[in-house]
Amino acid sequence: MAFSMLLRSPVCPNKALLQQVMKLGTQQSLAQRAICSTLPVKVLAVGDNKTTPILNAVRSFSTTSVRLSEKPHDHAKIWIIEKLVSAAMIPIIPIALLAPNRITDSILAILISAHAFWGLEAIAVDYVRASIFGPIIPKLALGLVYLFCIATLGGLFYIITHGNGLSNTILQFWSIKSDSQKA
Repeated sequence: MAFSMLLRSPVCPNKALLQQVMKLGTQQSLAQRAICSTLPVKVLAVGDNKTTPILNAVRSFSTTSVRLSEKPHDHAKIWIIEKLVSAAMIPIIPIALLAPNRITDSILAILISAHAFWGLEAIAVDYVRASIFGPIIPKLALGLVYLFCIATLGGLFYIITHGNGLSNTILQFWSIKSDSQKA
């Protein structure tokens, strides 16, 4: 979802022009509005010669490109996957800390990165909107989310392969005592 928003560009960047076209296209009587809202555009164009060409253009106006090869996205599936990842972190964190090895560390690193990615992506999509910040800043925000999460996963894998491992590193942080505790 966010990747498609990253690549999407506005069809009509001039809001005043778009508002004027919408106003011209929707000027009609109450009876025509009832008919237009219930009948498809093709039926109106063939059967009713009273509709204006601008009305038909506005009715078929779309900001997203139609891709016949793709099925519509089912956001319920990704929501379920996000919740499963969150639920899987509950047992994986203690398992990784009790039995530190590369497999549990790798699973923990992937789950942490995926969880952080979905959270930061939701923040970027919800709060950094093109209507508020313009067309460039939301794309930069999503790009930074991708960059941050890729760097996080890479850093965690570096700790796993070239260091003591993720779980052992966490345990070492917990075992550090301050100077006042040592005395």
